[in-house]
Amino acid sequence: MMQPLFDFFRRLADTSDWPPRWHCGTWTDFHGWLYILSDLTIWLAYMAIPLILIRFVFIKKGVPLAGVFWIFGAFILFCGLTHLIDAAMFWIPAYRINALIRFLTAVVSVATVLALIRYFNEAVGLRTSKEYDRELSYRQLAMQELTRSNQELQQFAYIASHDLQSPLKTIANYLSLLENKHGNELDADARRLIGVSTAAAERMRNLINDLLDFSRIGADVAYTQVNLKELVDEILEEQQAEILATGAGVDVGFLPTVMGHRTDLKQLFQNLISNALKYRRADVAPMVTIRATEDLHQFRFSISDNGIGIDRQHFERVFQIFQRLHGRNQYSGTGIGLATCKKVVDIYGGQIWLDSTVGSGTTFSFTIPKVIKTLHQYAQADSLHSLN
Repeated sequence: MMQPLFDFFRRLADTSDWPPRWHCGTWTDFHGWLYILSDLTIWLAYMAIPLILIRFVFIKKGVPLAGVFWIFGAFILFCGLTHLIDAAMFWIPAYRINALIRFLTAVVSVATVLALIRYFNEAVGLRTSKEYDRELSYRQLAMQELTRSNQELQQFAYIASHDLQSPLKTIANYLSLLENKHGNELDADARRLIGVSTAAAERMRNLINDLLDFSRIGADVAYTQVNLKELVDEILEEQQAEILATGAGVDVGFLPTVMGHRTDLKQLFQNLISNALKYRRADVAPMVTIRATEDLHQFRFSISDNGIGIDRQHFERVFQIFQRLHGRNQYSGTGIGLATCKKVVDIYGGQIWLDSTVGSGTTFSFTIPKVIKTLHQYAQADSLHSLN
């Protein structure tokens, strides 16, 4: 069995067993050259097809079923070689090479058929240009509706905050006037009630402001270069009173310049830094460490503290709006800070998570991509696609 195969390849280039095709039968010049020119023309066409397919695969990045293109190109290439060999055999009777080329063509042909059968259902599932246009129209309508809804929400938030803060300011002012004018006439219980009411009005005002800030996140899509080192220095300057009062230490490492919206990024870092200073252990000076590392496609940040820590069962809950783990008499706040951080990171296409040990401290980590793809950018890309 192996001996004929061995002899075949040993004599692969041997043409002494057969005469050139011109001497087989009675070929006329017209008949012979018609055969040769036809084979050469078919070979040139077969050569052009795989070259066009290869160029298409390289230019059209992410083309579906790219493997089918490659194997189909190989099939066309081998089919063309059989015609080239047929034309050459009018002078060189390379029947063994011709047989080998035809065998390889048969193998590639079978592989092409199997690939087409394997990917048939997936190919049927590919959408046509009309289906893409219809989907694009739906997405553009959805984007318009989303934009309108966001604008109405922002307008509602502004009006609601203004209308709610006005009576709160009136209540706080009247309570202050009452205490200043009649404070000497009031007993201890009355003054305590005034203090509780004033504090409640202040908490309500802070909650309204935090909700308004939360609703505005991501509203401005005009991203610019933001120097995070300067941004964190500004936050620490604003937190100087808290830092000095607690004897806190803050260690800031390398911080890059990123694309983003300055107000969003300031809320993100400000909430995490203020939490690191706020949730401290009794009689232990806070120590806050801020670090950043650079990956291929994103920046990774971490803000660590030596505070009270968070139990593992609350790791996900802390990022939900209005979720508080401590009473107001222990730590102030509205329960919106970490939800704000998550919203900022989500809009930027990053991730945020934490690692914590109760009684030892907490590390909040998050990523910000170097290239931020917002919903508005995708909508603009879809519009350009539809124009093309």
